[in-house]
Amino acid sequence: MFSSARSKTGRRVAVAAAAVLSAALVAGCSSGASGSESKKEVVIGFALSQSGNMAPFDVEPGKAAMLRVDEINAAGGVNGKKIKTISEDVRSDPNTVGTAVTDLIAKGVNLLVLPCDFDLSAPGATAAQSAKIPAISICAGDPKMANTTTLGDYVFSANAGSDVEGATGAAWAAQRGWKKAYLLQDQSIEYTKSAGKYFEAQFKSLGGSIVGSDSFPGGDNVDVSSQILRLKRASPQPDFVYVASWNPGGATAIRQLHQAGIQTPIVGPAALDGKSLLNSVGSTAKDIYYTAFACYAYCSGQKSPTLDKFAKDYTSKYGAQPSSSYALLGYNMVSAISEALAHASSLSGPDVRAALVDSQPLTTPVGQVKYFSKTCHKIIDMPLTVVGVDSGKMTYVGQQRAKSLPKLGDNNSCAG
Repeated sequence: MFSSARSKTGRRVAVAAAAVLSAALVAGCSSGASGSESKKEVVIGFALSQSGNMAPFDVEPGKAAMLRVDEINAAGGVNGKKIKTISEDVRSDPNTVGTAVTDLIAKGVNLLVLPCDFDLSAPGATAAQSAKIPAISICAGDPKMANTTTLGDYVFSANAGSDVEGATGAAWAAQRGWKKAYLLQDQSIEYTKSAGKYFEAQFKSLGGSIVGSDSFPGGDNVDVSSQILRLKRASPQPDFVYVASWNPGGATAIRQLHQAGIQTPIVGPAALDGKSLLNSVGSTAKDIYYTAFACYAYCSGQKSPTLDKFAKDYTSKYGAQPSSSYALLGYNMVSAISEALAHASSLSGPDVRAALVDSQPLTTPVGQVKYFSKTCHKIIDMPLTVVGVDSGKMTYVGQQRAKSLPKLGDNNSCAG
């Protein structure tokens, strides 16, 4: 999702996708199945960013995914087949994503894992769709990733989505009795845009009003001083500010709000989660809330033996705690993949895809999670955790489930 350079990727996606399309066709539609049907293994190709501006959102989910692969293999694999992984560093570059995916398809993968961003994943998703190899973004939030008519019916995301995050944040704020919101919209990427518009629509549907809105470019060098002046002039003043952004830019914007004397509570999406937010806002920050995937490790108060075990196992394997709840999405994704592979009629792309869209609810460290349907290729039922920041500490506030998503006329097949 997440850097100033990301704002330019949307314009490059079409070019990059076209460049890899013919190469993917040459690789062949059946290459993913034939290479491993006769072997005692299932091959998953990981095209994630180990470097560049996307790495903070790819590395930990990728590590957690490998942890789950090791657990499944230690328990005997999938129907007696061990999971083999092939990884390529796509360096946060959409052109490299397309090339890497084409290469992985040629190596005979049965399934692909793509970066945590719609813009960045699109060229790889296009290549996978052409080859009829299922491709799952490890945590892309923009709902277009899950719409079968956007990139194709072989493309999925292992995230609930920024539409759900925005709508859930609105529902939580409304339950607190807050009636007036000010929307501060990061325009840099599709994730933040959809979080903001779904927040606004849901909050209005619940009887709230948007007393003002403003936008900023986002990225690594955020300056919201002009936006702060306009926020101070808003009449009436809001009960809270919804900051539709991501770290590090979102954390910088929040710090600047506080430095300017804005004491209004702040609400935001999951991309604000993690130690980087604390490092930016400082030990005196308070009244910051966001919808994350869990509260664990660096966050206290959510009593969950399964989350504690995951954090312990991750730390034991990698020597450091996970720094955000995004790691859980990679871990849970592999559980969903394993379950689908176990029930697939074969390891061919069409059969694996059919098993994915017919998946049943899974028990995960965060609770029951339902992945995918025929029309909505992302998590369709998952509790989100509201985390609060106060005096330099992150604490569990509660869980919230989005009961529905507003229909905005944007072709979101998961809404309604």
